[in-house]
Amino acid sequence: MRQTPLFNGISQDSINAMVSCFKPETRFFRRGETILVFSSELEYLCVLLSGSAHLYCTDSEGEYTLLEQYAAHDIFGEVFAMPYGELGYAVEADCDCQVMFIRFSCIYGRCPNACEHHTQLTRNLFELSAKKAQSLSMRINMISKRSLRRKLCTYFDYLKEKTGQDSFDIEVSLSQLASFLCADRTSMMRELKNMSSEGIIERHGRHVTLLH
Repeated sequence: MRQTPLFNGISQDSINAMVSCFKPETRFFRRGETILVFSSELEYLCVLLSGSAHLYCTDSEGEYTLLEQYAAHDIFGEVFAMPYGELGYAVEADCDCQVMFIRFSCIYGRCPNACEHHTQLTRNLFELSAKKAQSLSMRINMISKRSLRRKLCTYFDYLKEKTGQDSFDIEVSLSQLASFLCADRTSMMRELKNMSSEGIIERHGRHVTLLH
């Protein structure tokens, strides 16, 4: 658990004490199972101990939108994306997952044991919230582009900066990428083919190399 950013700067002994104090619950989920349906109140802070998952939302007409991908040691919960209006937020397992559920009231409430690690945990949570806001701003920048090509180029620029290389793997399936960019999958595949034929990228499945 020390690999999880939520516990940065907290010793293993303090983490053990925290588990005793917060009494978190660890649950297992199979691929395709719903891990958490977000509430309109701050209920849970979840730590993905193993596996991968994604956050999506649906509107009143049932339209699906992919919002975020989660890997091992990532955290999620209502504190980062509370539902608004008729939007429904849920986290679904992409494979077998192990998830720790911490009641948010244990974090922001007064600690009866006056644990030394409580202040550091709260500070880490604020920092993670700021990074989530930064990630959201990045996605807004992507989907606000006027053309599908500019959306794809912005996403590829993001992966280039993240990996430090011109060649990388798309982090999600192509169907999920289309949803993430708020685009039609058929149109996106056509644009990827055009970009390949024009010598802008080279693509083999989900592996992309930027040529220009």
